[in-house]
Amino acid sequence: MENNGENYLDIWSSCEVNQSETTSNEISDLSTSTNEVIDIENKNEIIFPLNGMPNVILDCVNNLSDVYGSPKEFFLMSFLVACCAAVRKKAILDDGRYKNYPVLWVMHVAHSGVGKTEPNKKAFKPLVQTNIEYYRTYKEEIVSWKNKCKSIKNPNDYPVKPILHKILIDDTTPEALYQALNNNSGLTLYSDEFSIWFDNIGRYAKSGEVGRYLSIFDNTTFDISRTSDEPHLIVDPLLNIIGGIQPNVLSETLKKHQMRNNGFAQRFLFVYPKHVIKKHYSTSVPNQLLLTKYDKLIRYLSDTDFGTLTLTVDAKAEFIRFSNELTDKVNDTKSEYLKSLYSKFDIHCLRIALILELIKSYSDNPVKPIEVSFDTIVYAIEICRYFIYCGLKVEKLGSETYEKTEIDKISVAKFLVKECGYSQNSVAKILKVSQQYVNKELKK
Repeated sequence: MENNGENYLDIWSSCEVNQSETTSNEISDLSTSTNEVIDIENKNEIIFPLNGMPNVILDCVNNLSDVYGSPKEFFLMSFLVACCAAVRKKAILDDGRYKNYPVLWVMHVAHSGVGKTEPNKKAFKPLVQTNIEYYRTYKEEIVSWKNKCKSIKNPNDYPVKPILHKILIDDTTPEALYQALNNNSGLTLYSDEFSIWFDNIGRYAKSGEVGRYLSIFDNTTFDISRTSDEPHLIVDPLLNIIGGIQPNVLSETLKKHQMRNNGFAQRFLFVYPKHVIKKHYSTSVPNQLLLTKYDKLIRYLSDTDFGTLTLTVDAKAEFIRFSNELTDKVNDTKSEYLKSLYSKFDIHCLRIALILELIKSYSDNPVKPIEVSFDTIVYAIEICRYFIYCGLKVEKLGSETYEKTEIDKISVAKFLVKECGYSQNSVAKILKVSQQYVNKELKK
């Protein structure tokens, strides 16, 4: 389908310069950006790696995916985030330079009706029960508190008011989120439909709420001081995030709220399988024995104070190799989106490795791990490569909608020549084709 000039502006922002001012370096920069946009179509699909996932998770995933028809990677990441939610701040991975909690921001991307909801329901069921128990305790405590206050005349002498503890939170205002972060050692926000949450963030964008989320991702302490409220210092905030969204909604959301430009989108791990279809009804049923083992895993992760873990010598060497590979990608790309994307995967890798090591330590007689092993960091890197691939898909999705727009070299050539004033020779260099080829196609 033919594109109009406006659709190309995000990709070809440098086309605003005059043809006469174009240098060979600028042509090289444009060529690099073009290839990064086009290459994702030519890459072989990378599927989520299963070999390395602890059996207590993988067995549940295989069973539930067969029962409900949802992609295995949806279940896998829902279970990993739920495990992170259970641990909260009771485990830290120290690689010598930075310290990371098990924190993941995950987005399931698929069309409506293909099973984005059920993975979260099953993964978070034991934690929902924990939230219910917290609420019941709070209701009992608040009744007791009110009864005590009745016999006290001076409000200044009232006992401390009980706090509602939470482990999960869904749709919320920024103020409620900050209060909950202040009252708890970690939270997980999960939503069946992320578009609503994104719209809520958009409403508060002008007051800097997006910036707060960026700080929260990095566990950066921040203060809230507003004239109408008591000041709060949110120390070392911890927030996992998981939810689902449709590809076309994600595309519009990224554009509308500038999520690609402010680094917000790059903090997410996009679970974006190819050609997901709704499957026929299955007569399989959930294996309760496997789900009981998973419940015990969650209790183990919730009740254990793991402390600080480090990387083994060979694990650290492997991580450094991956980190340097990412650094090379950052330096080589001309895309600001991709620079930000690649730079986040050091953090993602360590956080994924940490939660995997904690899960692997679970057994009938568990021993608290003190190090992340070589095998675990290798598997975490494999998972990161899958998410890098999905991030590239989202970059293309954020630029153009798959179902409606097709970007090809001829359309780009026409745009550069007719709208930007580039010569056919310059365009040929950018697209790495012959000048004769460009001339022939422009005459059609």
